[in-house]
Amino acid sequence: MPHPCKNSTDKLVYNIDAALPDIHVQNAGLLTALTAKKFPFLGEVGLSATLVKLDANAMSSPVYAADSSVQVIYVAKGSGRIQVVGINGERALDTKVKAGHLYVVPRFFVASTIADGEGIEYFSLITATQPVFAEFTGKTSVWGALSPQVLEASLNVAPEFEQLFRAKIKKSTILVPPQN
Repeated sequence: MPHPCKNSTDKLVYNIDAALPDIHVQNAGLLTALTAKKFPFLGEVGLSATLVKLDANAMSSPVYAADSSVQVIYVAKGSGRIQVVGINGERALDTKVKAGHLYVVPRFFVASTIADGEGIEYFSLITATQPVFAEFTGKTSVWGALSPQVLEASLNVAPEFEQLFRAKIKKSTILVPPQN
């Protein structure tokens, strides 16, 4: 019987659980991104991946792939609610998921996850080597690029609300702890 080649194993296997997370938010969870920089084989096959571990009742804020990549997401542990919104602004998916479930987020669709009381862990395979995700919250929020006037008109709000909205959005992160 042939013996496994250690060199091949190192090239084809990566322990994402042991990797340092790229984002860690206390009481919310962690996100570990995996690209060809950490795992060169992914670059050879044109993929990247993320591992998200949300604490109980935490949320991953809405994001979308701005580079036309598709995500295939596998729920490894726990349960929660996922919402996927299409290009036309209509909800494409709003359902409970649990360990063992697999779902797809099509290109340019927005996705968000809220963990149940036990938390949720999911692994996402992405059809791009360097995916570009745009956030609706945080310092890199797409809202931040809009002028105050455009934001006020888009949301049909007064200037005071626009300022409050912008301030709150900038304080948010991609992983959101539960409200107490």
